[in-house]
Amino acid sequence: MIFIDGGYVRKVYRDLFGDDNIDYQGFLNCLLRNYEAIPSNPFRGDLIRAYFYDAIVDEDAKEHGEQRRYFTKVTRNFFYTPRLGHLVKLDSGELRQKGVDVLMTVDALTKAYLNHYDAGLFFLGDRDFIPMIEAIKDAGKKTVGFYFGTPTTKGGLRSKVPVDVGKVFDIRIALSKEVLQKWHVDEPHK
Repeated sequence: MIFIDGGYVRKVYRDLFGDDNIDYQGFLNCLLRNYEAIPSNPFRGDLIRAYFYDAIVDEDAKEHGEQRRYFTKVTRNFFYTPRLGHLVKLDSGELRQKGVDVLMTVDALTKAYLNHYDAGLFFLGDRDFIPMIEAIKDAGKKTVGFYFGTPTTKGGLRSKVPVDVGKVFDIRIALSKEVLQKWHVDEPHK
């Protein structure tokens, strides 16, 4: 199963390319190909489902329709299952996600302990998920962490997530700007 923090993915793309116009089918295929390419990977199997976690404003907000259309296009792929929390406006005017981390944690842990998957693939970048990943590992599941990485002088990729987040996974896979560029599209919300 794949668990994607949509807010993190969209932030990475906005930071790198100025928008969040992402080919989510290609992005999903990229994660799967990288997972399958892991040397000595004992869990080569079929994808059961990809969960996409993000947040949406209340129905009475003017942005609701646009956001709903975005998430509908993201999840039109058979494997994506949307799990949406809420966006709340802070006093500063900034929007903040609420309930998204809890949704991912409940799903990932419940499905791990119910033995619904052997390996969990995660695209996230938040320290709040460290206890979740540790608990999933305690359930005997393999964890693979995907994240955006920047080039190092030695030709590798340096994690753009906090070090302790990267270290908690059994396997870590950094995706470069060049790799992520392949899934950036000119037209919005492909």
